[in-house]
Amino acid sequence: MTPNDKHWLNGERLFLYPGLIALIFVGWYAFFLLKSGNGVDPGGNPLGYDFIQFWSVSHIGLHDQPVLAYDVPHLGALERQIAPALKGNLPWRYPPTFYLLVLPFSLLPLLLSWAAFALGSLALYVAVFRRVIRAPQALLCLLGFGPLWNNLMAGQTGFLTASLAAGALLCLKARPVSAGVLIGLLAIKPHLAVLFPLCLIAVGAWRAFFAAAATVTAFVLISLAVLGGDTLAAFLHGLSEAQQWLAAYKSPLLKMPSVFNALRILDAPLALAYILHGAAALCAAWVVWRIWRGCADARLRNAALMTGSFFISPYIFDYDLVWLAFPVAWLVLYCQEHGWRRFEREILLLCWADTLFIAVLAKHLWFHTAPIALGVLLWLIYRHAFEKPEP
Repeated sequence: MTPNDKHWLNGERLFLYPGLIALIFVGWYAFFLLKSGNGVDPGGNPLGYDFIQFWSVSHIGLHDQPVLAYDVPHLGALERQIAPALKGNLPWRYPPTFYLLVLPFSLLPLLLSWAAFALGSLALYVAVFRRVIRAPQALLCLLGFGPLWNNLMAGQTGFLTASLAAGALLCLKARPVSAGVLIGLLAIKPHLAVLFPLCLIAVGAWRAFFAAAATVTAFVLISLAVLGGDTLAAFLHGLSEAQQWLAAYKSPLLKMPSVFNALRILDAPLALAYILHGAAALCAAWVVWRIWRGCADARLRNAALMTGSFFISPYIFDYDLVWLAFPVAWLVLYCQEHGWRRFEREILLLCWADTLFIAVLAKHLWFHTAPIALGVLLWLIYRHAFEKPEP
């Protein structure tokens, strides 16, 4: 996408459109923060909403029995004590590995800790992204990327998990052991890492595979040694409770753009939603497997893996979509080298726009469009992976 490109979506317009969106986001959040007071935003919600959970869990881990973080009433009481404006509970559903990561957070005051985590993980995310593509237009697109702002303001984990996933793929060929360690660290959110071992097996990346397995094992053992073995049992019990909440519409479905939740928003029967979600997950896994087995271009393989990962678990949130910046960047680099097909740039623009307001769209359409956008993106990647060279 060069400035002299005759296509309507050329380099010049890639400065204009994302730049305008980025300016709107910056202005809105600057106003949002200026109008906030006493740690409460203009809407009456506490700043760093999701991060309150992390800070509270850290406080319990450092000052109480760590397993109590998985006790919903106990954690909820502490969260409301820390942030009286909090509405409802933020239950802790993460494994002990992630618990170990957040353990130091309460050593700093809440807002300072939130800023340090959010900005620090953002800096890591941008640094990894610049390893993929350095074009100024790409950084502007990133600044105008809706999930980036969702993740930043909530103080969530999307920057960190995306950096681990993309960083692992970037160093897989040259430094397979390092790649395996980064994949192993994704055990903080294991449902996002399910396809990684499959892809390592597909290309015979055994050094990375065993390094990932060793990292996960060590990570789990250290977390249990620090936090106690009862935290693992409490985590597993919490998974069944989370499944019940999801089935009973108690989870924030409008912010969870998975196939399962898209169907549940439409009031599809529970069994049908699980069946169709499972079918989509198997289809995505097969597509990713085929690309990793049959395509030699690392950019398309990487893009397929990070896109396909969104189809595996129902527990996908809008802030997790920060992952998508990497597949889109890899696909753009490939198309710039090998040529664009008709309407591909428009489709990518629609996929990018679809991520701007996930919850708002779902609220007004009563359907999640994100799974469709993700499916289209995976299809584009698959088509390029097996396209026949022109004579």
